[in-house]
Amino acid sequence: MKIIQLQIPDDLALRMQKITSNAESYILDLLKSKVNETDKSTVLANEYRLASQENATLIKDFAPTDMEGWDGEY
Repeated sequence: MKIIQLQIPDDLALRMQKITSNAESYILDLLKSKVNETDKSTVLANEYRLASQENATLIKDFAPTDMEGWDGEY
């Protein structure tokens, strides 16, 4: 486990005291949430990139049979 010492501005500390009595747990939960959000964004961006590549491959593969001239835009 890694120990980190934080200095929290007084105004933020007061606001946090109104929300929770366990600041350490609250900060850890926020950090976990932010890391998970970042991970999800990375996965989503990668999936969009892969879908775009697949779309380009399908357009190329079906170009000989395409009678309507689709360019991949819907």
